[in-house]
Amino acid sequence: MMGTADREKMLYFRHRSATDKEELLSDKTWDDLNGEALFVRVDRTSSAIGRQYLYSLLRYDRVSGVSRCEEVVDSFTADKTLREEVRQLLRKLDTSDAYRVIELIDEKKVLPFGWPVGWLYVMQLLPILFLGLLYVTSSPWFIGLLAVSLMGNLWLHYRNKSWLQIYFFSIPCLWRLLKQSEKLLKYPFVQVIDGKIAGTLQALHPLQEKLSAFRFQVRLESDAALLAWLLAEVLNIVFLREVISVTKVFRLLEGRREALHSVFCFWGMVDVLCSVSVLRDELPYHTRLKTCKEGETFRADGLYHPLVEDCMSNSLTLCGQSALITGSNMSGKTTFIRAVGVSVLCGKALDTCFAEAFCLLSDTKLHSAIHVEDDLMAGRSLFLQEVQTMKEMLEQSKQGSCLFLLDELFKGTNTTERIAIAKAVLAALATQRNVVFASTHDIELASLLAGQYSLYHFCETISDDKLSFDYLLKPGPVTERNAIRIIELYGYPAEVVEEARRWAEGR
Repeated sequence: MMGTADREKMLYFRHRSATDKEELLSDKTWDDLNGEALFVRVDRTSSAIGRQYLYSLLRYDRVSGVSRCEEVVDSFTADKTLREEVRQLLRKLDTSDAYRVIELIDEKKVLPFGWPVGWLYVMQLLPILFLGLLYVTSSPWFIGLLAVSLMGNLWLHYRNKSWLQIYFFSIPCLWRLLKQSEKLLKYPFVQVIDGKIAGTLQALHPLQEKLSAFRFQVRLESDAALLAWLLAEVLNIVFLREVISVTKVFRLLEGRREALHSVFCFWGMVDVLCSVSVLRDELPYHTRLKTCKEGETFRADGLYHPLVEDCMSNSLTLCGQSALITGSNMSGKTTFIRAVGVSVLCGKALDTCFAEAFCLLSDTKLHSAIHVEDDLMAGRSLFLQEVQTMKEMLEQSKQGSCLFLLDELFKGTNTTERIAIAKAVLAALATQRNVVFASTHDIELASLLAGQYSLYHFCETISDDKLSFDYLLKPGPVTERNAIRIIELYGYPAEVVEEARRWAEGR
């Protein structure tokens, strides 16, 4: 299950994707590429906002602003002192409450039940009024009215407690975001990231001053602070302090949300650029995403998968054809295909590919069908899931340049029809400016698709009764079949092995 921290890093993406739906990377492709693990691998951000911004960049199938800011990344890489100085400043917003800043910026409501703010001020003053009248008149009526007003404020406070907690402790973080962003203005790289940010922050300075009253609102994290918390809670109840304060802040934010969003994105980009610089220092090597030269449709030199420890690198260049990859299980087919997808994704989002050279056709969109499974809740078998997935890809293949990553198509049906359907679908996908990487165990496809697909394979070796893989991509179709030998090595009964071998040789 997804933890609280995982949900919090997704908050900005959820807010953004609600309105910016163009070029979203599908959940299917994100899962196929082990997106959550990939995020952990590449995340070197220093703040909650930077983390959210990085996650959002990775969830879109588009070239981000990182490529436009390469000189900033280079300056961080060349000057480690500068980079650490900026990261120290960014850490001022590395708190759990800072994850909620985006909700404060994007939310439009004032109170969940829509009361006019004037009524809140009336209810705030009633306990004082009744207490004063009780002191002057000593009338028991005012004791009852005081009790009623306090009960009303108590109900209002706790009725909205969970809602208030989200925002009350994120308000100081919003103030800190504005304050610390102003401190970033002294660095020359700011103009490269956002040439208008200085003017935006200047326009928001009056808001920052009004929010400064909240800068001391911190969570109490020790037993010694319990008494102070109880006193503050009594004041919050009697005088509706939290309710009115948060409501006032929402009123202050009206008309400023677009500017605040610009500051949020500016901060996030600064953090991401620092993160990219740190990540690149840790990699054995990397390259920037480039557009293929004329005649080429794909090129990867020294490609490796960043999630695989001590991963073997492979190189591949395609000139007008797609790639059909054969080989046994565990030989490296799927890992290689995922490595292609990961470098495409990180190349677009972070301008960082895990290779010595990596080139794509311009405006290529990424689609995948690597891990397809049945859906019991929807009543769909594995085959029906595959049918639906591939139908969507056939439609997408006509909408522009696409890169398709496919692993063992139509596993959910019989061999004869699987080969027939796979041949037809793969032939249809590999048209126009599309590039397909498809792995298969059906070596018959190699000859059927030889005109449209370049053939490659991974293989294993058996020596001294030991199975080993070199994980190196080789040209041509796989030439050896070792599956029966492998089950023999793993101790299958001799009669089972002999029967399998006899049947295979007789085909």
